Amino acid sequence: MLSAGIHSSTTEYENIMRSLTLSCAAIILLVSSATAQQIPNAGFEAWTNNAPDNWATSNAAPAYTNVTKSTTAHGGSASVRGEVVSVGGFAIQPALQSGAGGEGFAISSRPVSITGWYQYSPVQSDRFSINVSLFKGGASGTPVAIAAVADPTAYGAWHQFSVPFNYLSAETPDVCIIQHQIVAPLGGTFPHAGSWFLLDDLAFSGATDVANDGNTPHAFALHQNFPNPFNPGTVVRYDLPAPSDVRLAVFDMLGRQVAVLVQERKPAGQHSLTFNAGALPSGTYLVRLQADGLTQTRSMLLVK
Repeated sequence: MLSAGIHSSTTEYENIMRSLTLSCAAIILLVSSATAQQIPNAGFEAWTNNAPDNWATSNAAPAYTNVTKSTTAHGGSASVRGEVVSVGGFAIQPALQSGAGGEGFAISSRPVSITGWYQYSPVQSDRFSINVSLFKGGASGTPVAIAAVADPTAYGAWHQFSVPFNYLSAETPDVCIIQHQIVAPLGGTFPHAGSWFLLDDLAFSGATDVANDGNTPHAFALHQNFPNPFNPGTVVRYDLPAPSDVRLAVFDMLGRQVAVLVQERKPAGQHSLTFNAGALPSGTYLVRLQADGLTQTRSMLLVK
C-alpha cells in the first residue's frame, strides 16, 4: 500500500511538472512572438542595384556614392558602409533610412531599445548618429517614442550599441523609421570627408507596456529635437513639472524670431510637437522654451 501510494504521488507530481513545463513553454513562445519584432534586412545581407533592400540611401550616382556594401561583417557575409565624401569641395554625409523610400516599416510592439553592431572612424570628432522614431498613424502620424544618440567615439573593432526608447504616449506604434548617418561635431555645421562607419545586425530588445508619460516630470526641461539634423520636420519635446504658461519659439542665429510653436498655458507632463521648417533656409536655429520664469534653449540644424 505504501509503495502504491508513493507511485501514485510520483505519477501525479510528474503530471503536474509536465503541465507546468508545457505552460512555461507556451508563455515563452507568446512572449517571444510579442517582443521579437523584426527589422527588415537588419543584417544588410540582401542588396539590389548597389543598395540594401528595404533601405533608402543618400547615394546619388553617378555624382557620388557614399553608402556601399562591405564584406567586413559582424554576422553573415555583408554589412553596410557609409562614408563622408567630398564633391565639388562640399562634404556629403552618408545617410541610411529604413523602408522603401525611407518611409519606415510596420511595427506592432513597444520595444525597450534598439541594438546593433558598428565600427567607426571619425575625422575631427564627427559623430555617428542613430535616430529611431516610432509613430502611430503612419510615418506622418503622431510620434509615440524616440531613441537617439550621436557618438564621436572611434571603434576599430565591432562594438555593440544599445539605445533606449523614450516613450511619449501609451499608444502602440504602427510605423518605425530608423536613420543612421554621420553628423558634424558639436558646434559644427558639416561632417568631414573621410569619416566612415560599418553597420550590421540591428535588432529590437525587449518590450514594454508602460509609457513614460504615466509619471509627472520632476523638472522643467527642453529636450534635444529629433531628428537633428532635420529636413524639414523635427519633433520638439519638453517637460513641465507643474501647469505653466508656456512660450516655445524658434530664432535664427541673428536673434530674429522665425516661428512661435506654443504660446498658451499647458498642464504638467511630457509634451511634444512637430516643427516644420519647410519655408526656412538651411542653417542653425535656436528653439527656446520659457515657462513661469524659467528658460532653456537648444540648437537645431536644418539641412536641405
